[in-house]
Amino acid sequence: MQEQLKAQYLRLENNSDEKKWVAEIVGEDPTFRLSRVFLPEIEKGVYAIFDGIYQIHGIHPGITPFNKEYCRVHHGHMQRNLSMQDVLQKVPELMAEEPRRNARIKYQIRGILEEITQAVDHELIRNNMEYQIEQLDNLEETKSLMATLSQLIKQKDQMIKHYQKLLTTEQGYE
Repeated sequence: MQEQLKAQYLRLENNSDEKKWVAEIVGEDPTFRLSRVFLPEIEKGVYAIFDGIYQIHGIHPGITPFNKEYCRVHHGHMQRNLSMQDVLQKVPELMAEEPRRNARIKYQIRGILEEITQAVDHELIRNNMEYQIEQLDNLEETKSLMATLSQLIKQKDQMIKHYQKLLTTEQGYE
């Protein structure tokens, strides 16, 4: 599991259409053939990728642009230009990886919640973050977990400021 938790970081700039994104292929879709979940930017233009198959759109400086291109990451090495047929053949393998993928996303979510706990060291905040971590067990779908991770990444700094403000206000009343 530890090897699977080691992220590679892909920095992308907008493509000619002014867009950039990374989507992990997670299974089949009856309409679009492939089900994918879009990865959040962990910071502006930076995506954490792990072993798996991705569809990537954007420009990484110094290499040929990704144009909605399928890529496989295996042991930290990227194979580009996979055909749709190659990806479709891997769908059963990708679906079998869902429990490990979900465990990885939960690990990422826990990490952010722990950062919040460390930034705002107070018993009530610790209890709240522990409760949030316990609630992760109720999330079983990759899309729900990725949406949670995305929201936490976007709101982490705001949450820390909010909790700090609450604690400052609370201490003023003591």
